[in-house]
Amino acid sequence: MIQSADFMLCELNGIPYLLPFGQGVADMRRGVRLNETGSYVWKLLASETCEKDIVSHCAAHFRASGDELPQLKTDISQFLNQLRLLGILQEDSATPQPTAADLYLRIGGLTIALSGPTEYFSVDFSSFSVKYTGTDAIDQKIELCPFSPPSHPLGRVLQRNSQLLVLENENGYILCFPGADSSLEARLSRDGSDVLIFAAGQPTEVFVKDIFHAIRLCFLFLAQQKGLFALHSASFLYREHIWLFSGHSGAGKSTHTGLWKDLLQVPLINGDLNLLDLNGSIPTVHGLPWCGTSQISTPGCWSLGGIIFLQKAAHNEVRQLPDETKQLMISQHMISPVWTKKQAALNLDAAGAICGRILVCRLCCTKEPEAVNTIRAVLDQCLDNR
Repeated sequence: MIQSADFMLCELNGIPYLLPFGQGVADMRRGVRLNETGSYVWKLLASETCEKDIVSHCAAHFRASGDELPQLKTDISQFLNQLRLLGILQEDSATPQPTAADLYLRIGGLTIALSGPTEYFSVDFSSFSVKYTGTDAIDQKIELCPFSPPSHPLGRVLQRNSQLLVLENENGYILCFPGADSSLEARLSRDGSDVLIFAAGQPTEVFVKDIFHAIRLCFLFLAQQKGLFALHSASFLYREHIWLFSGHSGAGKSTHTGLWKDLLQVPLINGDLNLLDLNGSIPTVHGLPWCGTSQISTPGCWSLGGIIFLQKAAHNEVRQLPDETKQLMISQHMISPVWTKKQAALNLDAAGAICGRILVCRLCCTKEPEAVNTIRAVLDQCLDNR
């Protein structure tokens, strides 16, 4: 644990305070009033970095009895957590921290540790929950805090609309959700491995859904760093391959995949969002818990067959696309973050890398069953040629 360089300990009329100065004042950080124990702990933090050692020093200094020791441990732990949330105390990245979570998820080959009040966890995570054995590395730690966020350093605005505000500062990223049912804010470390989500509201169905989608954005940020990209699309499994049908809203993704299910009894994988994995020799698709309003969400990993872009038409026809058009269309239908130029370039490069490895085409189609036969012939030919 490392003390912030932007705070000083001082006394006002005999009462200890931690007050900001320099950049802390410029960032409008707020001060903290301390008691005698808090003042002593702050002084210890100048040399001690282990919570266990701090408790031992305090127990000796204040002559705590055996009966008082459990409460002392709790008080010190809560005080240190308060300083962390306020940005006054930071973890030393070289010091491994213990992992404890209320729910573990396995999504896209990544392990997510989710901590906090379980009433804030969406039931849509249940199919993706796993039992953690302690051997797998935790890729992302997400802590849900059921209270309003503390003040934070100001940041540069990267993206702003009625539903999302993204800020970047020296500590990472801050995501604000002005359209949420109650106060909701997420803070991501620069590499996306650590997330704090402040959710100050009752766990109503609407607010739990807001939190569910805030977690999605944090996950997709991390996934992008790991070579995993989310494509707005509906999917089904046919001949042991996943086929993604994408297009603008109203293009008929649900209608077309529904025809495949009705006519050929193919399993539907996800009704709205699929995760592309380009790390292996063969592109694959991972199921996701997020599926829009379709309620079609399946965990698993499958080989990717192709991406078909739908367009409404008076008759059914498959059209080939130039490579640059394929790349542009895939990147435009990705919902992986594009807050920065680097992120936009990652999406565009990933779209270009996948074009030469799978089928990418446009299906101009009606809503009639004949549309299935038209594209099915192309999919069969693609698989037979492989």
